[in-house]
Amino acid sequence: MAEAGVYKKTHQELVFALGSYATIFQAEMYAFLACELENLKRAPKERTIQICSDSRAALLCKKTLNDLASRNKVILTWITGHSGVWGNEEADRLAREGSAMYPIGPEPILGVPYSMRVSTMKKTPN
Repeated sequence: MAEAGVYKKTHQELVFALGSYATIFQAEMYAFLACELENLKRAPKERTIQICSDSRAALLCKKTLNDLASRNKVILTWITGHSGVWGNEEADRLAREGSAMYPIGPEPILGVPYSMRVSTMKKTPN
């Protein structure tokens, strides 16, 4: 079961159970997107918003980020995962908490990646 977590300096925590088929990459991207959407919902303007992630791939997310950046100065910072960076450690803790949750709705919660479909088909006996 995959999970995602977002931790904000204001001590707001977001935790998501993403079901059995989500990959770590999908969980990281989902957390990144949830962070962006939460900021868009608050509708800040003329602010500096720094989003830290231990996933370089997640930092490549564009469209929602561009929407947020259209009204704010946004700084993306890559940090080394599991290196004791406090906010990242909190996000990891929340992700583990999310793994104990049951997702709401039918599986798969997120799309099943092509590579997972292929590897599953290869393991299936004829």
